[in-house]
Amino acid sequence: MEIACNHCQTQFNISDDKLPKGRKFSLKCPKCKQTIQVAPGEEGIQNVQQTVTQTQNTASEQSIPTYNAADRPFGGVLDKNAKTAMLCISYPHANEIAVKTFNSMHYHILNVDNIQTAITSMTYHLFNIIIVDDDFDINRRGSRRLMDYLNQLDMMSRRKILVLLISKSMHTMDNMSAFNSSVNQIINYSQVNSMENILQKTILEHEQFYSVYNETLIKLGRIS
Repeated sequence: MEIACNHCQTQFNISDDKLPKGRKFSLKCPKCKQTIQVAPGEEGIQNVQQTVTQTQNTASEQSIPTYNAADRPFGGVLDKNAKTAMLCISYPHANEIAVKTFNSMHYHILNVDNIQTAITSMTYHLFNIIIVDDDFDINRRGSRRLMDYLNQLDMMSRRKILVLLISKSMHTMDNMSAFNSSVNQIINYSQVNSMENILQKTILEHEQFYSVYNETLIKLGRIS
């Protein structure tokens, strides 16, 4: 049987004769060590195989590539204090403004035009800031898939990434829309010329919030 881990999307095979017949079972992923639950349907193990296949088909869109050093952003060599941004922006004017903005803020920039490159890059590097727009790689549901990838990260990693959405329908700095979209901030397309000011304000608020949050965790002994 082929099994796909729903945590890291690793695929592996297990001989059918080693699987329990007609009942729920669990196993640990050999890569990420998370527990995978497999529950058979009324028709037994054949139904389980069908369920796993469906899971694989869904997970394949978010599949994490095998290691390739050439895929590492920025050549894999950056100063430990370097600030990085990934731009997933399909709107040419907004992309131009973003590049100018991050250059002026002394960020290392990775400009990507498709979701697979974005996912590969996030596999190897934890970006400080990611900007995506509604129509990024729209034929492959790029914006949605990017958010799905970010949302499955562990909370400590996700909190380190500031994510901004450029939208043609939502209002700039609309906190409720940002929350519903699982991003830190919204920039309406009509206001991309003010991107640097919006970014600076968002970064400051983010740093202040997590400064207090981290201090609380330290006092509780949860982090050192």
